Amino acid sequence: MAAFGKRVPGRPRELSVRDATLEFAAEQPVPVKKSGASPKFTGKHVAALAVGVVLIALITAGVYWKDRWLPTATATDGSLKVESDPPGAEVRLNGQARGVTPLTLTLPAGNYKLTVQHGTGIKEMPVSVTNGAATTHYITWTDRPAAPAETGHLSVATDPAGSDVIVDGETRGVAPLTLRDLPVGQHRVMVHVRGTAHTRTVQIEAGATAFLFFGGSQPTTPGAIAIESPVPVQIFEDKRLIGTGQMDRILLPAGEHVLEIVADSFGFRTTQTVRVAPGQTLAIPVELPRATISINALPWAEVFIDGIRAGETPLGNLQQTLGPHEIVFRHPQLGERRVNTVVTLKDTNRISMDMRQR
Repeated sequence: MAAFGKRVPGRPRELSVRDATLEFAAEQPVPVKKSGASPKFTGKHVAALAVGVVLIALITAGVYWKDRWLPTATATDGSLKVESDPPGAEVRLNGQARGVTPLTLTLPAGNYKLTVQHGTGIKEMPVSVTNGAATTHYITWTDRPAAPAETGHLSVATDPAGSDVIVDGETRGVAPLTLRDLPVGQHRVMVHVRGTAHTRTVQIEAGATAFLFFGGSQPTTPGAIAIESPVPVQIFEDKRLIGTGQMDRILLPAGEHVLEIVADSFGFRTTQTVRVAPGQTLAIPVELPRATISINALPWAEVFIDGIRAGETPLGNLQQTLGPHEIVFRHPQLGERRVNTVVTLKDTNRISMDMRQR
């Protein structure tokens, strides 16, 4: 091994590049001085070091591109859904037109001013959007405000139904019919029943409802129905609208009636056969069906629906009645979140919440 150079006493032997290459090719062991000598690296050490450097570079690049291109695991926006009865109302958010109902918007978390307009009717309200949560607002114009003090209402029914109702010389519709916001005072009402004209004068009182019934040549005492529904409904008979669930009473001739009760916004429709007694008001409770609802949260949460504990997420195939519900999510470390939603038969009812977002 003379090619390795001369040995200098007291110093480690120095190798040239050529000598090291020849030694590695000949697979000669490198003498290791037991003490006082610096460690020597073989070709295997150099190769292992190179592999390690390459692996570190790949891991670093992978983390960089992951953070740059992959979406984050947490949601940064929320969802706002606006429905109305009737649909087609204009929706504005902070004064900016966003579309017509039914409308679903994806928005950054925060507080907004919601304006919904249908015709001349305008409703405004503050709304909050929470990260990872879906919020639904249901607007209806069927619950009209109470009549001012100088007006009242008139309900007219005929036997048989279907007669034109003329008030103060103006045709106002077909009986059974309820006219709202008539001026206080006397009004002349005329109908034609079985070819005979009947005329009466009625006194309208402020904020009250007057009832008139025309039964042809044989006067009979009418009855009435009162609809008890947790959601706005419309009442039809023979495909004619005869009233709504917001009316105190719907005047009807005594006898049997087949009524269709409809809540289009919830996808609900049912038929009931009722018998109206003369001089009496029949209460008709509306039993709404149930729909399936699924609830989830990240990482998890305890769920309460309308104040009643439903369990811990994920929750699937829960049965809830149609209509509005308040859902509360609770986590021992991440706090509490609240969501208002509307359960319908028209849509897939899924609610999700990211508890990690503020």
